[in-house]
Amino acid sequence: MIALEVPELAAVAEEDGLLFAVRLNREGGGTLLHWKDVLTWTPADGPLWLHVDASSRRVREWLDHDSGLTPITIEALLDPRPRPRVFQGKNGYVTILRGINLNEGADPEDMVSLRLWSDGVRLISLRQEYLKTPRFVLDDVLRAGAGPVDAPALYERMISKLIDFLGVAIEEYETRIEDIEQRIDKGDIDALRSDVSELRQNLVSMRRYMAPQVGALQRLTALPPEWLAPHEALLLRESADQFERYLEDLDEFRERAIVAKDDIVNRQSERMNQTMYVLSIVAAIFLPLGFLTGLFGINVGGMPGVDDDMGFWIVTISMGLIIAAELWIFRRLGWL
Repeated sequence: MIALEVPELAAVAEEDGLLFAVRLNREGGGTLLHWKDVLTWTPADGPLWLHVDASSRRVREWLDHDSGLTPITIEALLDPRPRPRVFQGKNGYVTILRGINLNEGADPEDMVSLRLWSDGVRLISLRQEYLKTPRFVLDDVLRAGAGPVDAPALYERMISKLIDFLGVAIEEYETRIEDIEQRIDKGDIDALRSDVSELRQNLVSMRRYMAPQVGALQRLTALPPEWLAPHEALLLRESADQFERYLEDLDEFRERAIVAKDDIVNRQSERMNQTMYVLSIVAAIFLPLGFLTGLFGINVGGMPGVDDDMGFWIVTISMGLIIAAELWIFRRLGWL
């Protein structure tokens, strides 16, 4: 489980579906706003960032009547199970990506959607499930001089931060696969099969969610919004390249997990074969002894040594000599 804490967020109060609203001051800082400020905002007031709860009725009414977004755009942003996509609407640019789940108690591979709309002046982000990326960016904004200066920079920061957090999960997976490989080298394989199977399932699940995102990021970097500055477009391309490297890392870890599983199976097979070999040697040693004891145990007349007081010891010593002869023969044959 991966957990990252942001200490600055306790003072941010939600207001009827408005998780927070910030007016950027073009210097890296910003001012928190309320619903009444959002309703009276104009582009002349400066860049605006709204982060809203998509399940709120108040938010839905605002999207339908006051946001200026088209019905197609609203439907795409509110889709409960959206696929990663990027497209230019009538009034702005829609971007839907998936980010790592950093919530406490959640599995990283249970990825959460980031839904963005921007026209270069406003940025609206919607939350269906809790995603920490907006909170991290908000923390940068609240520290004067540390946040994006305008809506295009905010748009780039949100996407780049989302991809950066994937690196946290990639490092976690790399640590897990290295730990498994080290335990295999030490011969600690009894409890590893379940660990390897779980890791493979996690990697497959993560890649299944990440792979469709490549096409969306390629489209975004090939045809970036016209209001995105060249520097920000370059940063987005770097982030998209980093995302593809993360995807390649997942493929590598999956292959290493397959090799680790095969190694575990081979080692277990070798250990079982060794056990069966020892048992076979033991059975081979006692096979003639079993024959002799069975032969001398038959209850018929004429058995030699029945009336001899030394008969038992003679048979016992003979069997001991037979065992010694067998061990010598097995050693000469290279079986021992």
